[in-house]
Amino acid sequence: MSSTPTQIDARIVSHVEFRAGDGPLLEIPEGNCQVIVDGDSAVLTWTEDGQPLTAAIPRIEFDRFIESGAIVLGAA
Repeated sequence: MSSTPTQIDARIVSHVEFRAGDGPLLEIPEGNCQVIVDGDSAVLTWTEDGQPLTAAIPRIEFDRFIESGAIVLGAA
């Protein structure tokens, strides 16, 4: 049985980082983003310098960012 991905409007309001492959941790800037939650991962999409950027993070990390208040769900 497959689940349907959930799309959520959100805001980054504090320190949120992700790792691109085996590279260094990169920070997602504060501001609005879109989140697609599907299974055990969350994909965040935001715009920086006019360019759309995307990061996939494990669902458990996404949930921690919400619990800490670094990501706020809902429209800005």
